[in-house]
Amino acid sequence: MRRILNYRDAVRLLGDGQSPAVAWLDRVASTAMLAAAPGSAEVLGWFDAKSDLIRHGHDLVTGLSERLRGLHRFDRTQRLEAAHAIIVTTAFCTACADLPLPEADRPAGRFGTLVEHLLTTPLPLPSPEHPYEHNLATLRGHYRDRAAELCDELPALAVWDTWTETERGRVSTALLKVVPDNAIRHYEAQFRQLAADCPELACWANLIDHQATRGTISTGLAALSERLDQIATGRLPDDRRAELTRRYQARLSRPVLIGGDLPAHLRIPALEKAYVDPLFRAMAAEGRSPAHESEWRKLPDRDDIHDFLTGYLTNPVAVQLPLLVLGQPGSGKSMLTSVLAARLPATDFLPVRVPLRDVAAESDIQSQIEQAIRADTGESLSWPVFARSAGDALPVVLLDGFDELLQATGVSQSNYLEKVQEFQERESDTGRPVAVLVTTRTSVADRARVPDGCVALRLEPFDEPRVRTWLDTWNTANAGPGFTALPAEVALHHPDLATQPLLLLMLALYHSEGGALTAEAGLSQSELYERLLFRFARREVVKTQNALPDNEIRRSIEEELRRLSVVAYGMFNRGTQWIAESDLESDLAALPGPTRKTVATQSLQADLTEAEQTLGRFFFIHRAEASRDDRRLRTYEFLHATFGEYLVARFTWKVLQGLVAQEKAIADDPYSTTEVNDDLLHALISFEPLSSRKPVISFLTELASRLDDPTRQATSALLTRLFEAAHQERPPRRHAAYRPGPRQVTARHAAYSVNLLLLSVIVDEEVPVSAYGRWYQEAQLWHSQLGGPGWLSILDTITVSVRQSQPEPIAWARLIRTDDPPPTVDLRIVFGESKEHGTVYGRGDQDPQHIQRRNNLLGMESALLHATEPLLRRLGSVINNFPCVDGVVEPSPARRIMDLWTLSADRVTLPNRIAHYHHALDFLTGVGGKSLPASEQEQYLTLVLERLAADTDLDAAALEELLARAWRKQLSGSNPIHRRCTRILDDLRSEG
Repeated sequence: MRRILNYRDAVRLLGDGQSPAVAWLDRVASTAMLAAAPGSAEVLGWFDAKSDLIRHGHDLVTGLSERLRGLHRFDRTQRLEAAHAIIVTTAFCTACADLPLPEADRPAGRFGTLVEHLLTTPLPLPSPEHPYEHNLATLRGHYRDRAAELCDELPALAVWDTWTETERGRVSTALLKVVPDNAIRHYEAQFRQLAADCPELACWANLIDHQATRGTISTGLAALSERLDQIATGRLPDDRRAELTRRYQARLSRPVLIGGDLPAHLRIPALEKAYVDPLFRAMAAEGRSPAHESEWRKLPDRDDIHDFLTGYLTNPVAVQLPLLVLGQPGSGKSMLTSVLAARLPATDFLPVRVPLRDVAAESDIQSQIEQAIRADTGESLSWPVFARSAGDALPVVLLDGFDELLQATGVSQSNYLEKVQEFQERESDTGRPVAVLVTTRTSVADRARVPDGCVALRLEPFDEPRVRTWLDTWNTANAGPGFTALPAEVALHHPDLATQPLLLLMLALYHSEGGALTAEAGLSQSELYERLLFRFARREVVKTQNALPDNEIRRSIEEELRRLSVVAYGMFNRGTQWIAESDLESDLAALPGPTRKTVATQSLQADLTEAEQTLGRFFFIHRAEASRDDRRLRTYEFLHATFGEYLVARFTWKVLQGLVAQEKAIADDPYSTTEVNDDLLHALISFEPLSSRKPVISFLTELASRLDDPTRQATSALLTRLFEAAHQERPPRRHAAYRPGPRQVTARHAAYSVNLLLLSVIVDEEVPVSAYGRWYQEAQLWHSQLGGPGWLSILDTITVSVRQSQPEPIAWARLIRTDDPPPTVDLRIVFGESKEHGTVYGRGDQDPQHIQRRNNLLGMESALLHATEPLLRRLGSVINNFPCVDGVVEPSPARRIMDLWTLSADRVTLPNRIAHYHHALDFLTGVGGKSLPASEQEQYLTLVLERLAADTDLDAAALEELLARAWRKQLSGSNPIHRRCTRILDDLRSEG
């Protein structure tokens, strides 16, 4: 929790033990005036106190900027917080001084409590994650609370009894409404004056005017450096600190570091130019989780990261809680820490950057910092010694890559941020305050408990001006013969890539190597990804295999992409966005492909694992590393998840088309006895529904759209045959060792069959359910075996509808379209179209107890059963009673009753309601009514009559017509419905 000063603490801090304000405060405390009995002559009351508070507060704040010169960075921060506490209190007292209250009438004992509250209540402090208006609103609430306390004590004044009700109301209103607003006005005037002398205060409160710089975008956090230089007050660093600072600053002039080799003709811009100051959002974790996207959507984008960081690092909260920096892979989190370490002025700050991938994951915070210091300086220094050497500077520890600790080690670190907070608390208690920043991916933010009040900052994608700024730098750095500049308009045509810094670099590299991106319409996303991945794979292949024939190079490229696809499937089938190196090794061994590495290549890579050989060369794959028990642990993920999703779709499609070609070859060979071997396809798609990632379905749809008619027909026929045999026993196959996760045999059957259906729907757009049969049995298998998310993804992907055709309507499955309305139950899918007239259909036993027991055992549709249980108890047979009239299965009586109960007189016209009543009553005289026992017929009519009685728009004639219809057809006089309707009609006619 944040520790916030009160007025008493502020006076002692600013008074340095010698100010008259401190002496006054000591007199108040030493004589125990606030606790004295009412009427005591020694009691200092409200009316004395407010004048003293104003006077002493003014003295303490006047000339503050001069007194702050040369102070330790954190000492300056503390005194600024104290000065702010002073002006918060004096603004309230000044506003109260305007009240028409008699100064001589002083019941000091009671009003002394108010003085105590003024002295000891923690005071609101502005913070840079909130807008200026939010900070004012918080302060206004504080003023309202103090005014309400004063208002509650007004009746203790002797003059109160002499005032009329109007006068009392006027004074109370002034206290509760006028004083808070006037206090805000006085506060703003004092705050702006103080902020003019001490500029970091303006950054605390988001009070910086950005009009002059609007439209310009800073790079390399240069604006932050300028802002901090303006307020720097410390002394030059010693040699050790200066050495570390020079090391960090040297990185600014080096090219942006990326994995893999680059073409010799390209020049990568220096970090200080290539790092474009990002957009961001910020929040305080006060009952809100930074892991929830819904919380971030409420916040606006901000472009003042230099002012935010200035405000944060000079605010007291910086040494109490860590700053959590979130972002997607490739969003620039690590770059931010590198640039920030270089930009913090050494006179006022001592940055220590700790790449968590390079330190021992099992170590405590202090040990991790010490390991990083040794790596950067070559010296083994204890943290206490190093922190004490900071002198006037505030240590700032940058813990980069918390997510890498989680991914690479697989060890729970849910209390890591709490450990950081405890470390900060210990350091503050021992006189070594330290600010800490922790970076992590947004997707794992929920795997660590975030301390209440912790500030979170999330890096946002580039907007158009930032894309243009980055490309201007890139194009300028590489301008020259043979270079093809990438126009911003072209890059922005691919926003998924252009708005992420590292992926924008990928686009630029692709374009500069002859990729020839264009902004023209017609290039699908799958075609773009194919070109990108193919060109980068080709560049890696020709480095070592350029002497090979073109067809061999092409095969090697395809093998590179195949291995990348195994990586993508490893993540997909495990339901994660990353894969551990050990798991990837197992997958590559279980799904081997042809190997065509040259001898030279093998010798160069002899010491590398197969995972490193596969992924180490591609900079669009992020490698997370951590050390644990002296072992290097690695995980891999794509910088953009869509790369992996495209590779999953691509590999699936390649394997499927390979089976189509295999089947054709078998068919063309009259002597062949070989059968199509779907082992690889089964190994890949028998773990997770392809619908689990919607982009996979989209990419597959794009790939299928390019099929010619013969290939489409052959693919469709193959998928139908595979589906029909999906649940047959499978003999041992080549890829049986591929086990990306524990799955039961039934779950793999379910995943394989639903994925074959998905592929069929993608190929043919619509698939007749009759072509597969067993529709509901299959759906129940998918439901039971594929779990919540997998099953829900199927519901969001496939829909079934009935289309008229000859000789009867047929149910078709297809992909859900964006404009599809929610589906309703179509009984033609359940029972078929042509049925015997006069028959009552139901699914299984119609005994109500059996219905409940079946659902109890099978757990089917429990929520719907729960909702209909009252109806089931009162009228059991209505749930499974579907009468067939003229070959069409009609709605059950339960559906007719529900239709009646949900009619709204406000939304359904009377003629339409009457039609619903006729429809409900027709059931009684038809096939369904005859099938019900007499007691249930009576109950059904009662439910209908209750709804009729509630419809006050029905006149007697309409009601008589409806009741007559209920017994008109073939109901004997002994039938209870006949007798009841006759009795009601007789009553109506006698009343008429």
